[in-house]
Amino acid sequence: MQEELLRTYNVLSRLNDSCQKKVISQEELDEQDSNFDDLRKMVVELRDILSKLESSDMQSIDETVGTLLQLHLKFSDYIWHIDQIHDLVKKLAGNYRDSY
Repeated sequence: MQEELLRTYNVLSRLNDSCQKKVISQEELDEQDSNFDDLRKMVVELRDILSKLESSDMQSIDETVGTLLQLHLKFSDYIWHIDQIHDLVKKLAGNYRDSY
């Protein structure tokens, strides 16, 4: 999914460049570019949490619940990243015709 988000960003950026009046500001593009650095780190953390769950002693309920909560938070972060790209898609879709 990380690759698809990056590909989407690249397509949106290319489409935005083709507009006479830019729909997505350079500031928004720069912010999203910075978000991708955070996403890459988050994916590594997500993998670590999953590995921890896969190898955990399921008898330790407190540890398992704590790790599940970490997983929940990482998925919330992941959803946030998807929402950020989705907002750019909606913005471009709604304004592309008038800006081309």
